[in-house]
Amino acid sequence: MTVQVQKLRTGARLAGDETIRLDALEIAPLSAWPLQAHPDSDAVLLFYEGRGEIATADRVHAFQAIRHAFVPAGTAYELRNTGERALKLAFGLCPFGPTERRDRHDRKAGPGGVTLLGIEQFDRFPDSGLVRGGMFFLDPGKAASYHSHDGAPEVFVFLLGHCEVTVEGEKASVGPGDVVYVPAELKHTLKNTSRSERLSVWLTVTPNVTPSHTFYEELPDGTWKRVTPRLDGRPVRPPSR
Repeated sequence: MTVQVQKLRTGARLAGDETIRLDALEIAPLSAWPLQAHPDSDAVLLFYEGRGEIATADRVHAFQAIRHAFVPAGTAYELRNTGERALKLAFGLCPFGPTERRDRHDRKAGPGGVTLLGIEQFDRFPDSGLVRGGMFFLDPGKAASYHSHDGAPEVFVFLLGHCEVTVEGEKASVGPGDVVYVPAELKHTLKNTSRSERLSVWLTVTPNVTPSHTFYEELPDGTWKRVTPRLDGRPVRPPSR
């Protein structure tokens, strides 16, 4: 199997399955998306170039890239480019579903709303059954544990630093602007290959499953055996690389 690596560029389909659709889009200078909501999907947005604002019924969140945002299912919002160059973003629906245009904001107050997040610390999306993720970091020379996710794919968007990605024993070198899609159930890990720079990654896991991570131990023959109990009743895969 080959590690699935793409470039973060406008028009690219970065991920597309039954749990998430992630696309690289842009909004022209001083333009906007109309008021809209996603009744069945959480929306996640990574703004990587430009500046703008997200408006809901009672507040406006202004930002300058790089920032990211979470919009829970059913929340109406407008997205505006307030700058003089294109606002570029990775836009994900978890799962992919309809988008409804709205004539006006709902005057009735409700829970949730837009959450605008930074990229300097472990800022994660609010609790949701549809998606888990946000920012992840690795110090120079450090590696994440070899792990997988039961029934849930993971998407990594690399923002700063350089990394070796391993998926089921296959390796790929990636850097800023690369996007890696890891299908559900596949073992994977990240290693920061820099001697001085912290690795900064934006990620999604869809849906938000239990257990959140499945861990493995290495056997003498070089294969990896699952050590985390499986809770969904499906059979456990035999040890593999």
